[in-house]
Amino acid sequence: MKLSNKAGVALVGVLAVAALPVQASTVYRQQVSGANLASLVPPSATAGASFGSPLAFGASWGDAGVGVFVQSIDSVDDDFDGAAGLVIGLGDAKKAVGLEASLALSSLIDNANAPGGFGDNGSFSLKLHTALPGGAAFAVGVNTIGRFGDANDAAKSSLYAVGTKVVPVSIAGSSKNLVLNLGVGDNGFAEPGKDGVNIFGSAAFYFTQQVSLIADYTGRFTNLGVSVAPFKKYPFSITAGAINVGDRYNSGTEYAVSAGYGFKF
Repeated sequence: MKLSNKAGVALVGVLAVAALPVQASTVYRQQVSGANLASLVPPSATAGASFGSPLAFGASWGDAGVGVFVQSIDSVDDDFDGAAGLVIGLGDAKKAVGLEASLALSSLIDNANAPGGFGDNGSFSLKLHTALPGGAAFAVGVNTIGRFGDANDAAKSSLYAVGTKVVPVSIAGSSKNLVLNLGVGDNGFAEPGKDGVNIFGSAAFYFTQQVSLIADYTGRFTNLGVSVAPFKKYPFSITAGAINVGDRYNSGTEYAVSAGYGFKF
């Protein structure tokens, strides 16, 4: 699958997209929705908190999610490419440790850039995560293991560690929330062609639980996006924005849209 360097964000981004509605059932949603949980069940829909970087919150037993990521790509023959993802959870992050297992399919259509068609190329990812007091979480994970199809020719698997914290803020007397995310990882998070590790992180400001503004640094690119959960009663979110807004590596700025839906099993 011939993708531009920045298009690799899709493989990480689609997993975050698939997991986001799942995270809406954890401490993450409870913190973002506010303090009045004792008397009011919060809406199941929560906007996204990252746009390319993994979060420390994740799926536990019974949680699952699906996601799709589509991105413009000017540097290849086709004008766009994308990925699809499936996330399931095991364990219990609130009691001890949860395990999030993900499948990313990196070929959505049969074309010159992704021969073989839907489902023929992809990889797996794993994330161990635990909930911490005060609306925080910590996780360690590995991306793009068990590669198959053309994904076998992709970069090495990437290890990372990340912490995420929900920070309540007050603006003009109105209570809002800020989700801060900071991590360190190798390979896919590091500078292209260089060994070692690099930092990544994101910040998401929540106007409401269902609308957020996101700034994300993946270790290679800076992405900006807006996320909306349009249906209050359903764990569905849409995030749209720009990738590589700083035009690093002279590869231009691209645009992407992602959508995710969470459910129980």
